[in-house]
Amino acid sequence: MNEDKRDNGDVGDAGDNGDTGNIAVGNTVRYTGTGSIGKVKRLDERDHETWARVDGTGLWYKASSLEVLGEEVKRKEWGKELTLDELKRMEEHKLDRIGHVQEILEAELCESGG
Repeated sequence: MNEDKRDNGDVGDAGDNGDTGNIAVGNTVRYTGTGSIGKVKRLDERDHETWARVDGTGLWYKASSLEVLGEEVKRKEWGKELTLDELKRMEEHKLDRIGHVQEILEAELCESGG
């Protein structure tokens, strides 16, 4: 990736891919596919398309699939402070669930002997 393209502010016309709406690092955007909202953390250009990394999901999106939102959009805050023990329990629960999903996938993907 070209380091200059990542955090350099405005990205104009996306050529054949449609208008990016002048997406810039720091803009609040909505992914039109799912409605996910977040702030643009980085920009990059690959294969003649502009991509934006959004903090709400941590994923990269084509700039042409993002809608720039006004400053009036506020993200919901959880509003609850957790203790270290509560955070550890939540992380353990999450890892247990991931392990369970992996077990299911392995069972479904393994060939049966017969």
